[in-house]
Amino acid sequence: MSFSAFSQRTESTTLAKIKLTIDDQQVIVNLLDTPASHQLLALLPLTLTFSDYVGAEKIAYLPQRLITQGMANAAHISGDFTYYAPWGNLALFYQGVGTNSQLYTLGHIESGRSVLANLKQDFVATISRVE
Repeated sequence: MSFSAFSQRTESTTLAKIKLTIDDQQVIVNLLDTPASHQLLALLPLTLTFSDYVGAEKIAYLPQRLITQGMANAAHISGDFTYYAPWGNLALFYQGVGTNSQLYTLGHIESGRSVLANLKQDFVATISRVE
């Protein structure tokens, strides 16, 4: 499936918008309508500590694991908001393209990808629903 076909398919299945507030900056994410996304929404608001991982993603550990049964694996593309099941962490990809059999797409970064790329240290972000 082409990237444009993937984008068209997911645009119609947006569940909600969430924001990550980092000091005075925001990252806006469109959540896809998946069981794991519904579960994540129920946990909000959340304040988590994020770290850089391999110079391509920012990761943070959730207080509980998300259900991924029946979800398709992700082809992580720059801009994806994902969940890595083995570690129970969120991952926001600001660079890179690849695949992983236990990575699941929760949504896509709408704005603020450069905010993530410019953060070189661990940071605290509050994740909340955009009303």
